[in-house]
Amino acid sequence: MHSGRTLANQGSKEIECVVQSISSTTHCYTIQPTISADGKSLSPLYLVLKEIGRDFGPRVEKTLFKPTNVFVSASKSGKLTSDHLKQWLTEIYFANVGDNSALLIDSWSGHCSEVVDAVTPPNKKIVLKIIPKGTTGQIQPLDVFGFRIWKNFVRHSSDIVILSGSDINLHLRNNIIKLQSLVHNQLSSPRYINMLKYAWYKNGYTEKTPPEFINPVTFGFGDNSEPRCHICGDSAVITCSWCKKSLFLKHFFEEYHYCNEYIP
Repeated sequence: MHSGRTLANQGSKEIECVVQSISSTTHCYTIQPTISADGKSLSPLYLVLKEIGRDFGPRVEKTLFKPTNVFVSASKSGKLTSDHLKQWLTEIYFANVGDNSALLIDSWSGHCSEVVDAVTPPNKKIVLKIIPKGTTGQIQPLDVFGFRIWKNFVRHSSDIVILSGSDINLHLRNNIIKLQSLVHNQLSSPRYINMLKYAWYKNGYTEKTPPEFINPVTFGFGDNSEPRCHICGDSAVITCSWCKKSLFLKHFFEEYHYCNEYIP
C-alpha cells in the first residue's frame, strides 16, 4: 500500500514518486478479519489473492508461504465470491465460535442467509444480522474503527521496507501473505483488546465504555521504541506488541517474527 500523497514545492506541475511496482499499485487482494465483541481478533485471518487462473497452480502451491494465522485463498479479481464466504464460514468462523453465536455482516450480495444456512453445522445455532445497505461506513465496527488502523500499520511497515532500501519485494504473493500475517499477529496482542472493544462500543452495539488503550501504530513505531534492536544492536524499526522487544527490519520481517509471548 503506497500513500497517494507526497511532498513537493508549491506550484510544481509534475510530481514524481517512488514505488516498487507500478502495476501493483492497482493490484487487488482482500483481507477479512474477524473480531468478537469481547475484543478478540480471531485466527486465522482470511486472505484472498488475485490469481489469473482463479486458483493456485501446483507449482505455486509448493512454494506458497502458509503461516498458521492466515488462511490463503484466491480469485480472478482478488475479491470475494459467495464460495469464499462458505469457505470462511467453514474454515474460520464456525471453528472459532461456540454452539450459539450472532454474526454481524454487511449487505454485500454474497452475504445471504441461504449461503450461511447451507454450511451451518447441525450442532451450531447462529443468529445472522445484516447491516442495511448504505450504512456500512457508519455502523460496521471495523469500517468505523479498525480498518484505518490496520492500513496504517501496513503502510508504516511498507514504508520502512522501501526507505531502508531492503531487497524485499512487497508485491510478491509470499511477501503479501507474510506482511498481513505479521500485522494480524501484532494486532491480535492482548494489548489491543480494549481497542477492538471500542470498535463495537463506538457503533452502539455495547454500552460499557472500554478503558483507554494505545494505538498500535503509536506503540509499534512511536517514541516508546528502543533505538537499538534487542537481537543485533542495529537501528530498531518496530516494537513488538507482544514481547515489547525493539527489532531491526531483518529480525521482524525477513526472519518472520511471529510472537505470542505477551509482556504487559
